[in-house]
Amino acid sequence: MSTRLSLSRDYPHGVPAFAAALADPEFHRVKLDVDGSGCIEVLAFERRDDRVRVVLRQPVPPGQVPSVVERLLSGVLVIERTEEWRLTPRRCDGRARVAVPGTPIGADGTMSVAPAGDGHSRLAVDLAITAAIPLLGGGIERSVVTGIRGLTGSEHERISRWLEHAERAG
Repeated sequence: MSTRLSLSRDYPHGVPAFAAALADPEFHRVKLDVDGSGCIEVLAFERRDDRVRVVLRQPVPPGQVPSVVERLLSGVLVIERTEEWRLTPRRCDGRARVAVPGTPIGADGTMSVAPAGDGHSRLAVDLAITAAIPLLGGGIERSVVTGIRGLTGSEHERISRWLEHAERAG
């Protein structure tokens, strides 16, 4: 069983600006650095033609880990996130896979950046979160979804700042 998380955000920047950002490994690191600690690691970054693959390691700051998940851990919660994107000026489509090493918790899903009218774009994410733990899995999945929703506001702000800076610089 899994729990779905679907969300979207609109940005006052076109798809080409988003495609340029997604082609930059530093963008991926910055967008996830929600607490400003600089602890996000880009483990791998590959770009071939219109394809991008990035692997990131992200420690989750204390206090942002759901208590039901915290009990499963022997230390700091670390998320390993792999994103694979196909980038075009008209639309960007991707897949995301998330693993929490040392736990049976993960996620898999799709992402897209599409036109949203008037030169704007919409980032949409659809994930299936899975916690393969008998009896507790559903509650853990719901806690993870709540945690992700809480982090998306900060991620949205970081993406917006990146795109605004790139627009002014370009």
